[in-house]
Amino acid sequence: MQLVRDTFDERISDIESYFDLVSNLERAVGSGGAVFDVDGLGYRVKPEQQKIMYSGIYLHLYNLIESTISLLIDAVERHAAEGINGQLTLLTENMKKLYVKSVASPFESLSNDKRFEKAIDLFEQVLSIKPIELKIPPGGGGNWDSQEIKRLSNSIGINLLLPRNLNRKINEKFRDDKAPIRLIKEVRNKLAHGSLSFTQCGDNHVASDFRKLIDIVKEYLSFIIQSYDDFINQQGYKIPAAG
Repeated sequence: MQLVRDTFDERISDIESYFDLVSNLERAVGSGGAVFDVDGLGYRVKPEQQKIMYSGIYLHLYNLIESTISLLIDAVERHAAEGINGQLTLLTENMKKLYVKSVASPFESLSNDKRFEKAIDLFEQVLSIKPIELKIPPGGGGNWDSQEIKRLSNSIGINLLLPRNLNRKINEKFRDDKAPIRLIKEVRNKLAHGSLSFTQCGDNHVASDFRKLIDIVKEYLSFIIQSYDDFINQQGYKIPAAG
């Protein structure tokens, strides 16, 4: 889990550094214009450029969310594989279901030959003919919001009971009638797919809005990381020992 925390801290540092730039640029523009000396000439930051920089915060935040969830999935997979030491019968029902889904892909549209290959793969792993590949189907790539994170966590066996104050922050409308994490996901997807320009995205924003958004995401993901850490430390992926 140290890798998760270290990566999280690095991404937070990136975001804070970027926000510091955007915030100070906003102050400079508000004081009469942000002007840089470029080869002896004054270069004034344009309003459109300021909007583009605002948009970048959404991308930074989604990058933080997706990287954190991906690393948490990897951590559960790694610790569970080590914890059961090849004994699939030790997995909880939740983890068994995820394991079978990852190997057999029962809900995917596959050809008969491909489905047969996967059945053989599952057969050989269960009988220890080949090493077990314990994977968790993520399912939320590109679409991680609080609901998808909750769905994933529940499927693993992690019940995310957010503290009341944090739960309120995560679920109340933040902008455009959307809660914070959903807003970040949808803006990121619109930017990525080209349905929203960076200039349009940054319109009608101020740095203080992003300060609140950054703090909410930091608090939320810190709670998620701790919940997964507790799950791993308590070997929640493994059925309790008899007696």
